[in-house]
Amino acid sequence: MSGISRRDLLGRTAGLAVGATFGLPVLAAATKPGTGVPNPIPGGFDAEFNLVPQDPVIHVGIPAPGFEMSTITDFNGTIAAAEIRGTAVGSDGSQYSFDADMRFMQGTFVDTAKRLRHGAFAFV
Repeated sequence: MSGISRRDLLGRTAGLAVGATFGLPVLAAATKPGTGVPNPIPGGFDAEFNLVPQDPVIHVGIPAPGFEMSTITDFNGTIAAAEIRGTAVGSDGSQYSFDADMRFMQGTFVDTAKRLRHGAFAFV
């Protein structure tokens, strides 16, 4: 049977999500400085993976009720979020634990040039 492996599928979809999150705003920024580039939320995680209210290394909160699900400041739209935890067995019989945080956002936001924009973003 010819097809795509699970590893290839995950790699390609992660690449699409990263492209949707980082690539499109960067391409828009190449046209006009600040155009289309969203402002990140102020908080997130520091280098030791501690939750901090400002100046994080990564601008994302905990995927749980009561925390900011969007990774974009001044965002108004639809957000879907999922945290998936589980175990997997490698081809050598080794067991692995995983924790995947995925978010998808579509709506309007104020970009770094203070212009109202519409877009879709993904965080995986």
